[in-house]
Amino acid sequence: MKKVFLLIGILGLLASCSLDDEGQEFRYEIEPVTNVEFPDSLVLGQNYQIPVRYLRPSTCHSFFDFDYARQDSTRIVTVINQVFENDSCEELTDTEVEQMLDFEVLYDYTYVFKFYQGQDTNDEPIYLIKNVPVKSN
Repeated sequence: MKKVFLLIGILGLLASCSLDDEGQEFRYEIEPVTNVEFPDSLVLGQNYQIPVRYLRPSTCHSFFDFDYARQDSTRIVTVINQVFENDSCEELTDTEVEQMLDFEVLYDYTYVFKFYQGQDTNDEPIYLIKNVPVKSN
């Protein structure tokens, strides 16, 4: 998981560039997930839209994508925002944003979803963990 954060950090540094048409500087930032809504079970072969909520820190933050890592039956998911650098950013408090995670059930086992929620005092990642069994049609 540390490799994922290192890669995202490096990409963020490399991506802090000027957009030719707008002249805006931006970077990528990982945002902690606050809540996820899963059904009690998933059906093999079905596609799902999973609501994922996170706090939007400022008006300069906008959703970019989900980072998604697979380890056997475990799926590690982080929210990545694109952050535009400008002086007119307003700090937001308690502004929860919802994005839909597209997920296709390909395997007949219990999925373990780990959604990144930040770092603890030992700089270890904290996760919101959801175990979701799969049922056959």
